Amino acid sequence: MEPESFFHVAIKVDSLEEGLDFYRQQFDAEFLERGHADDGGGATAVNHAALEIADKRVYLFDRAPYEAAGLVDDVPTGFLHFGFVVDDIEAAYEELAAAGVEFVMEPSVFGDLKITFVTDPAGVRIELLEHL
Repeated sequence: MEPESFFHVAIKVDSLEEGLDFYRQQFDAEFLERGHADDGGGATAVNHAALEIADKRVYLFDRAPYEAAGLVDDVPTGFLHFGFVVDDIEAAYEELAAAGVEFVMEPSVFGDLKITFVTDPAGVRIELLEHL
């Protein structure tokens, strides 16, 4: 499987406001969008903010989408995952599953994306996403 591009890093923070202030002040982050838990359900029931730093996105979450969906126990504050864009999420899922890669979440629609999460041998979560 060959990703199309590196897309983002996701970080769980104790305070979205403090996280936003830090990345804006210290790294000249550009604010892109904000999402509210009340507007979603399951994996989308999270408060988050999207920033652009240099040429990459950084997402700040109050809890991980896979936490909100009940797929994993509470995840500690800090690094959550990084994400790669793929052309075809179903094909990537099938290829990785056939290779014995462990999935945290099967392909699911998340707003205007189709996503899935895998773990590497050290347990690092990697998101694969396809723009719909």
